[in-house]
Amino acid sequence: MHEAGIARAVADEIRQQGAQGDQVRLFVTGGHGQPEDFDAALRLHLSLALPGLDTAAIEVVHRPTSRLCPSCAVTFDGIRPLDPCPTCGSVGLETPISEEIDLEILPAPARA
Repeated sequence: MHEAGIARAVADEIRQQGAQGDQVRLFVTGGHGQPEDFDAALRLHLSLALPGLDTAAIEVVHRPTSRLCPSCAVTFDGIRPLDPCPTCGSVGLETPISEEIDLEILPAPARA
């Protein structure tokens, strides 16, 4: 599973930045499946790669990718593999790209 490799890389970055208690936002572009399936697998592998990490502090944001409508040839952006064309409603063809991850660490608020 490629989510395991992504999780190890994210866990390494969190460790290097000393951000185990911070809010982490992952921006995901691309992919081949449903975003929910990717998120669940990534969270599982993150919890294994970085024991003690609060996976609830991980926010995953999926960015849209380009799709082509096979019916009307309109290019549009979508997040899910079955996102419909906004012009005619047909399911768009995904431009298959592997996940690209951008990581943003938001420091935890100071405790009083």
